[in-house]
Amino acid sequence: MSKQSERERFLIQASEAGLPYDVARKVLRYAATIQRLAEAQCNGDWPCDNGERKVKACPKCAGLWAPSVFRRELCPDCRHENLMRVALLPYGLEPVFQGDPRGWCVRILRPTDRRGDSYTDGIGVPA
Repeated sequence: MSKQSERERFLIQASEAGLPYDVARKVLRYAATIQRLAEAQCNGDWPCDNGERKVKACPKCAGLWAPSVFRRELCPDCRHENLMRVALLPYGLEPVFQGDPRGWCVRILRPTDRRGDSYTDGIGVPA
């Protein structure tokens, strides 16, 4: 399945869950950033720890990041997760984050979704 068709499918599922189009587009943008950061962490690319530069631990997630990427004392990963939580909160939707860049890094749980296996529940957000 192509990235464009995955995005279109997500937009349809998000609208069915009551998410407005502009908010769904923001969620797609945040998910793409979270995916990129998860890949950087996995590969040891900038701005994450690769053992060649001085790094700083995030006080929230304890991830190691280059000191220049911290804003408001949070790493970029935590900042984007917070942005997504705030965007989805008014619609009764909850994001679930998975740090593994293989598959969906972000899933959205609707109030009707059961809290079982996070790999099968909710709406997968493409990167």
